[in-house]
Amino acid sequence: MAVKSHIIPLLKELNTGIYEKEEVIALALLTAIAGESLFLLGPPGVGKSLIARRLKYAFKNSSAFEYLMSHFSTPDEIFGPVSIRKLKDADRYERITKGYLPEASVVFLDEIWKAGPSIQNALLTVLNEKLYRNGEQEIQVPMKLLIAASNEVPAPGQGLEALWDRFLVRLAVESIVDPACFKAMITLPRSFDVSAHDPVQEEHKITDPVYEAWSRGIDAITLPDHVFQVILYIRSGSTLTKGAPEPAELDVSPPQGGLKTTSDRRWRKILRLLRTSAFLNDRKQVDLMDCFLIKHCLWDVPEEREAAARLVHEAIERQGYAASLDFTGIREELRALQAEITQETRRIQDTRTEVLRLIAGGYYRITDTPERYIKKQDFEGLTPEAQTLPLYSRQRLASGYLNRNRSAQLQKGSGAFSMQVDGIEQDMETLMIRQGNAQVNQGSGPFQVTIDGRECTLDTMPTGDKRRISRKPAAAQERAWDTRIQGFLDYTAGLKSRLAQYRKREYKQLRVNLFVPPALASLVESHIALVHKELDKIEVETREIQHAYKTLTDEEVLLR
Repeated sequence: MAVKSHIIPLLKELNTGIYEKEEVIALALLTAIAGESLFLLGPPGVGKSLIARRLKYAFKNSSAFEYLMSHFSTPDEIFGPVSIRKLKDADRYERITKGYLPEASVVFLDEIWKAGPSIQNALLTVLNEKLYRNGEQEIQVPMKLLIAASNEVPAPGQGLEALWDRFLVRLAVESIVDPACFKAMITLPRSFDVSAHDPVQEEHKITDPVYEAWSRGIDAITLPDHVFQVILYIRSGSTLTKGAPEPAELDVSPPQGGLKTTSDRRWRKILRLLRTSAFLNDRKQVDLMDCFLIKHCLWDVPEEREAAARLVHEAIERQGYAASLDFTGIREELRALQAEITQETRRIQDTRTEVLRLIAGGYYRITDTPERYIKKQDFEGLTPEAQTLPLYSRQRLASGYLNRNRSAQLQKGSGAFSMQVDGIEQDMETLMIRQGNAQVNQGSGPFQVTIDGRECTLDTMPTGDKRRISRKPAAAQERAWDTRIQGFLDYTAGLKSRLAQYRKREYKQLRVNLFVPPALASLVESHIALVHKELDKIEVETREIQHAYKTLTDEEVLLR
């Protein structure tokens, strides 16, 4: 018989007489079959103890142990009293465990954080190894599920971190919301004791041999690569952030921020939980829907619950199949091909250069001084030795009067289009109206000049042009590129085929996961559609690259 057909009626019966706790009971049963422990957070009176009492009926011949902790609780009350007879007759410190936690199948410890250190230390071994040391012997406890409850999480600095870490699944239990369910609950007959009522038919109870067989089956469930990539994405988070970046199309980069570092041991237990979900849903491998369960295992304080859910949802939306289909690799290869084609078929020819701007009448303008000019032949006749030459103003150029304005030492400057004037710091307008000669020297470059020791720059203008030259590829080169293009198209076709197989297999089971709300299936469906869209985009880009070089002609285009 399929496992799922066993679990479906069992869950239905466990929920009899209990309202709006379907998800909590389902996750509690999942946790029990996975062999882990559960913590329920919620105010008094929301049904935390009721859930624990009901879960014991899931197992055949099971026994339950329940205790309300206080600061005065002793190990005797949890693990059983010390046997006086054995202490007296055999000098052995041994507890009578019958009816106490070491012999119970389902354990419920309310107000767990009030337990003293001696109880906490014993619980650590029980939770982790399912062992209890009773005197000189170690007992393998039959406990399938320990449920702890409180209306608060452990306060930091109280030494409760190790015990808190042992609770893999953490759930918040709320009051009934739906008015119809609330009415049904409060109108139940007083004689109907929900917690004492066993609604599970005998054939649906899980026997010990079945439980062990299921445990072996869970170990055989495989972890596909796309699910592993989701886990790696979530694991890459380190510090909790109240806000998260908005999902981008198939952005498979690690998240910026997430939750605190989760230990390797805890991740091993998380995978066990996911495998259990896959097994109980009659699958041979974990799928993306199972990954939604991770959000129940990451948060430490209630304020982190939303961030944990957001991080898990983001991982499934962004990652999923995208990483396993290697979009990054194919895009890098496409970019390399595009760069090769561009290098082989296109080049830029730039003949632009700067020359001195010649003013009508044969003058060069000195840009460092207001409206000052030097005659073309004077500039071309400069030598390294200073010469006494005239400078001119625009006003005198316009009137055609080419009288000298002042004396100045001119010579070529250190820049390509500069010269020096005198080296005397004073108002240039004043210099322009003074009479006399300037000392002008040749500089070190073709258009450099110094005027009386002061370096100046001459006005220039561009000449030449910039062209894009395209050349049609040779036939042999085009055939080689065609082969590579076909390789890309064959590769994307293969990825589409794999994606179609994923879709065919997973679409059937997305909305029938026993432990994940069906509404979350839309995230997986959206991701699959997005991956397919991305493959279409890559194919279009590939064909555009091919079309570009096949239609290329020999041409030259002037660029402005």
